[in-house]
Amino acid sequence: MSPPPERDLGRSGYRTRPRRNPGTVAARWSRELGALGSLGFLYSQYGWAGPAAVAAAAALGCVSPAYRRHLGGELLGLVVLHRVRVGFSRAGVVSGSGNLPLVVDARAHGEVVVVTVFRRHGVSMHQIEAAAPAIAEACAAVGVRVEYDSPRPDRVLFVVVRPRWGWPGR
Repeated sequence: MSPPPERDLGRSGYRTRPRRNPGTVAARWSRELGALGSLGFLYSQYGWAGPAAVAAAAALGCVSPAYRRHLGGELLGLVVLHRVRVGFSRAGVVSGSGNLPLVVDARAHGEVVVVTVFRRHGVSMHQIEAAAPAIAEACAAVGVRVEYDSPRPDRVLFVVVRPRWGWPGR
């Protein structure tokens, strides 16, 4: 497969960074902002007792195998969500305005993480499929499959097979 054609960079010779939409940034970091906001709310209501109670509940909850599995899956989904963006960036998958595809959600199911991506206008399916090796490298994944699960042409699912802690079958 050939790489996407080079774009005209204009007279200046360099590509300017696109302006970030605050709504897009908030959507990308919603989980992190929600956790930080919750801890801030607990601190404002109960002082240090609120965040300390959350930390104690998390420590006690780690004793349960089901809780550990759930928490590990959530953390794996969170990490893969950001690593898919890095893979798109390394592969050069950008829209006409210079924005990456919108990575919406990542849900872990064992060693597999299903990532939902919306293609922006100007990003072709060829670019998305060609980015799979770069995404696999960025996620330290064994493999990445591109699935089309919706009648909507702008929705793409990435199935990222990422062994837990980097060891297959562990």
